[in-house]
Amino acid sequence: MMTKRQLGYLFIAIGLLVIAGAIGANLIGGRDAGFGPFQALGVGGGVVIILMAIPLIRLGNRPA
Repeated sequence: MMTKRQLGYLFIAIGLLVIAGAIGANLIGGRDAGFGPFQALGVGGGVVIILMAIPLIRLGNRPA
């Protein structure tokens, strides 16, 4: 059974992967124009996922 704390850590990992993917797409693409709108949405979405996970970690070991 998954606890709320484990679910929070899982969401943080997913958020970090989304952020890394958005930043990595800029490095792989080799664009000199900087971040595009979809990359900004990806980074923002990753941050939102991480911010949603923080309260889950604080809820402790109760079942999710």
